[in-house]
Amino acid sequence: MRKYTLGLTLAGIAALLLTACGGGGGSSSSSSGGSANTAPVANAGSNQTVISGVTVTLNGSASSDSDGAIASYTWTQTAGTPTVALSSGTTSQPTFPAPTVATTTTLTFSLVVTDNRGATSPAATVNVTVNSSLNVAPTANAGSNQTATSGITVTLNGSASNDPDGSIASYAWTQTAGTPAVTLTAGTTAQPTFVAPTVATATTFTFSLVVTDNGGATSSASAVNVIVNPPVAGNVNVTGQVKFARVPFGSSPSSGLIYSTPVQRPSRGVMVEALAAGTTTALATATTDDAGNYTLTVANNTSITIRVTARIQRTGSPQWDVRVQNGVAGTNPYSYTEPGSFNSSAGTAHNVAIPTGISAAGVAIGARASGPFAILDTIYQGIQTVLGAAPDTVFPALIVDWGSQTEGTFFTAGGGQHIALLAKLGEDTDEFDQHVVAHEFGHFIEHNFSRADNIGGAHGLGDKLDPRVAFGEGFGYAFAAIVLNDPLARDSYFDGTNQVSAWFNVEDNPPSNPSGAQNDNFGCWCSESSVWSILWDIQDNVADANDTVALGFQPIWDVLISEQKATPAFTTIFSFVTALKAQNPARSAAIDTLVLAQNINSNNIDAYGTNEAHVPLPLLAAPTLPIYTVATIGGPAATLSTSDDAGRDNKLGDRRYIRFNVPTARSVTITASSSNTSNPDTDFKVFRNGSLVVAATNPPAPNESATFQASAGDYLVDVYDCANGCDTAEGAPGDYILTVTIN
Repeated sequence: MRKYTLGLTLAGIAALLLTACGGGGGSSSSSSGGSANTAPVANAGSNQTVISGVTVTLNGSASSDSDGAIASYTWTQTAGTPTVALSSGTTSQPTFPAPTVATTTTLTFSLVVTDNRGATSPAATVNVTVNSSLNVAPTANAGSNQTATSGITVTLNGSASNDPDGSIASYAWTQTAGTPAVTLTAGTTAQPTFVAPTVATATTFTFSLVVTDNGGATSSASAVNVIVNPPVAGNVNVTGQVKFARVPFGSSPSSGLIYSTPVQRPSRGVMVEALAAGTTTALATATTDDAGNYTLTVANNTSITIRVTARIQRTGSPQWDVRVQNGVAGTNPYSYTEPGSFNSSAGTAHNVAIPTGISAAGVAIGARASGPFAILDTIYQGIQTVLGAAPDTVFPALIVDWGSQTEGTFFTAGGGQHIALLAKLGEDTDEFDQHVVAHEFGHFIEHNFSRADNIGGAHGLGDKLDPRVAFGEGFGYAFAAIVLNDPLARDSYFDGTNQVSAWFNVEDNPPSNPSGAQNDNFGCWCSESSVWSILWDIQDNVADANDTVALGFQPIWDVLISEQKATPAFTTIFSFVTALKAQNPARSAAIDTLVLAQNINSNNIDAYGTNEAHVPLPLLAAPTLPIYTVATIGGPAATLSTSDDAGRDNKLGDRRYIRFNVPTARSVTITASSSNTSNPDTDFKVFRNGSLVVAATNPPAPNESATFQASAGDYLVDVYDCANGCDTAEGAPGDYILTVTIN
C-alpha cells in the first residue's frame, strides 16, 4: 500500500511512488561454553546423475550437530576431470554447471562441517555422474486436425509434446501451406492462436511444430491441418479495432498527466461482444489480438451494438484471467458499450474508441471508461514479459479493484488475489500510472512464482529497510521498468490543483558514499534503490559505471523460480545474488563489481549475508550485524540489539533474525524478552523455508513463549519488541536488548 509523504526534495521525487511493504535486520551475540563438545556429522547428500550443461546443486543441509549448530561448510572436489568452479564452497548448497564431457565422468566432492564451538567433522563424500549422451530428443505433437469457419479464432495445441528425459523448453510453429498466410499470436507457446481468414472455398492450412527440450535437443517436425470453411450462408463477419485512450505524462519527469492530449492505444486481449441492439443479449464473442483487432460472426442484416469488457482471459497453456472491477466480490468487470447500433451487413470495419471520460482540466465528465482498459493493457504487457522467459506459464486468476476503494495501492493474496488501485480523481489516481500498476503486478508475480518474505509497511527513498522489504519493493520497481522498457518510474498526483509526478530513475545507481547522498539514498543491502538498480543493470544492455552485466530477464526469472523460492534464508538481495552467481559463473566477477558498488559484500556471498560488514548510517553495528545470529538448542541465550534509529515498524534494526538447526525431530520451546521497561511487548515468528511455523504475538507482555513440534532442519526466528517492530507502536520506541532462548 502506498503511503504518501510529501515534501521530499530529491529532483522532484515525492515518497508517493514508494509503497508500503516491510523491515528488519540482525545483530547480537551469543556465547558458548559448557561440557565437552561433540563433533558434528557431515552429510554430503545423495549421489546424482546429470547431463552436461545442467546446474548441479550439492546438498549438505542434512549435516547435523548433536550439541550445537553447524557454523560453516567446506566443500572440495577430490576426484574427476575437469575441475569445476563451485558457486561457493562454504555454503550448505553450492552449485556448479555440469561440464561438457566426451564420456561418462564421475566427479567426487568432499564435505567437512564445523560446529559453533570449532569442532570439525570427518569428511563425507558424494559422487556426481555426468553423462554426455543422456539427452533423448523430444517429440513434437501438433495436436489433432481441426475444422473452423472464417472469422473464428483457432487455437493450435502442442501441449501433448513431450520429452522422455527432461522438459519442453520452447515451441516453434510455422505455417507451411494454405493461402493467405495467417498471423499467429503467441507463436512460441504450446497453444498459439490465429483468426481463420475469409476464404471462398474450403481451404486447408498446414502448420509445423518443432520443440526444443531443456538440454537443447530439437524434435522432428509435427504437422497439423486446419480446414477453414467459408462463412455459413446468411452470416457475415464484423471486423474492427478496439482502442482505448491513455493519458500521457508531460515531458518533464516531475510533470503530471496531460488530460488534454489523450493518446489512442490498441486494447489487447480483451473481450468483445456483438449485442442485439437495444438488449444485453450477446450474439457473438471474440478476443482482440495484439493490434486490438477483432472478428465477430453474426447473422446477416442484424442490428447490433459492440460491447468491450475489461477482462483479458486465455485458457490452456499459457493461461490467464484478469479483470478490472469495482470491489472484489462477484464477477462484474467494467465494460464499455458503444453508443448507437449498426447493421451487420454494413461491410465496413467498425472501430471502437474508448474515451477517458475526463476533461482537459482533469474533471470527470462521464464514465471514466478507458481507465480499466489502460490498467489491463499494462498487466497484459507484464504477462508477455513473463511469457518471454516461461512461454507456458499458467497465471492464477487476478482481480484489479479500481473504483471506490480508498485503502491505498497494494497487492494482497488474502481473500482472493487482487491488486488495489486508487481512482481518486483530483487527488491521486493510478490507472494511467504504468509503473505503479506494473509494480503491483510484480508483487503478484513474486508471490505466485517465487517467494515474497516482504513484511509490508511504509517506505520511502533513502530509507534503511528490513532487507526483506528492500528486496520485495526493489524487485517490484525493477520488474515494472523491465516490463515497460523504461527506467523512469513516475506516479502522478494532484498537488493542490496542479497535476505533478513523483519520479525516480532505476538506472541511477545510489552512490556508495553517504556523504552528499540526496535523501540519504546511498548503497546498502537494506536499500530498495540498491536492489532495483542492481536488478535493472543485470537485465539491461546499457553499460554504465560498474555495470558490464547484460543478462536479460531470463536469468532473473530462473533465480526467482528456483533458489530464491526455495532458500532456507529470508528472501533478500543476499539470497538472490548468491543464486545468480551460481547460475551464471562466467559472469560472477562482473556481478561482484556491480553489487560491491552498492556497499554489498558480493565476494564469497551466501544466502545469509554471513560475510556482510557494511553498517549504514545512522545505525550502529549492534542492531545491524550480524544479519543472522546463530543460536543452538539448549545453548546460551542469544542477545540481540534492536533500535529505531532508522525508523520503526519495518526499518533496519527494528526486527532481528536468528538461525538455528534441529538435528532430529523434537519439541522446541522458544522464549523471548525485551529490556524495554515501558509497556514491553516482545513478539516473534518462526519460519522454515519461507513457511510460518509458529507465531508468538500475544497481547503486550514482557515475555513471549511458544512450543512446537519441529522436524529436522534449519529454522529462522524473526524477533522484535513492538515498540520498534510493529505497525502500531506499543510503548516507547528506542534501543533495547532482546534475549532469546531455544530449548
